[in-house]
Amino acid sequence: MNAKVEKQINGLSVSAKPIYKEGVLPAYWTCAINERIIGKTFSSASEAFSFVRNIKRQRH
Repeated sequence: MNAKVEKQINGLSVSAKPIYKEGVLPAYWTCAINERIIGKTFSSASEAFSFVRNIKRQRH
C-alpha cells in the first residue's frame, strides 16, 4: 500500500507519504506542509504529524 495520509493541523495542509525500499513495511515516511516537502524523514505518519504540531507550538 502506497497511500499518502493527509491532515489539517492548525490551518496547515500536512501530508505524510510512505517510502518503501524492501519488504512490506515502509523504510521511512516523508512529510509535506502546504505541498512543500520538508527535508526530514520519519518512522511513521504519526511521528510526522507530531513534528508539525510541535513546530507550530514553538512559533507561538
